Amino acid sequence: MKRAIALIRGDMGLLIGYVMCAGIATLVDMGLLFLFTEYLDVWYLYSAALSYLAGMFANFTLNKYLNFRNRSARVAAQFGLFAGVALVGLAFNQIILYLLVTLAGIWYMTAKVITVCLVLLWSFYGHKRLTFGLIK
Repeated sequence: MKRAIALIRGDMGLLIGYVMCAGIATLVDMGLLFLFTEYLDVWYLYSAALSYLAGMFANFTLNKYLNFRNRSARVAAQFGLFAGVALVGLAFNQIILYLLVTLAGIWYMTAKVITVCLVLLWSFYGHKRLTFGLIK
C-alpha cells in the first residue's frame, strides 16, 4: 500500500512538471499556429501540424532535462520514441481540431485549447512509460 501511494505521489509530481513543461511547449505551439494562420495565411490544419512539431521539440527538451531529469546519452533513441508518441498525439490533435472547427464551428484557437487538454493525458503517460521509461 505504501508503495502504491508513493507511486501515485511520484506520478503526480511528474504530471505537474509535465503540465508545466507542456505549457511552455503549448505556448510555442499556439503562438506559431496563430502566426502561421493569421499572418502567413496558412490553412489552420497545416499550421497546426507545423506548430505542433515545433512544440514537440520544445516539450522533449524541457521534459528530458527538467522534469524527468533523464541523463541518458541515447538522445536520438529517446527522441525517436518521443516523436512516435507525439505523432500519435498529432493524429489525435488533427482529428479533434478538424471536428471542432469544421463540424462544430468553433474558432480554431478555442478548438486548439480543447484539443490540448484532451491530448495531454495520452502524451504524459506515453512519454512516461515509453520515452523515459524504456531508455534510461
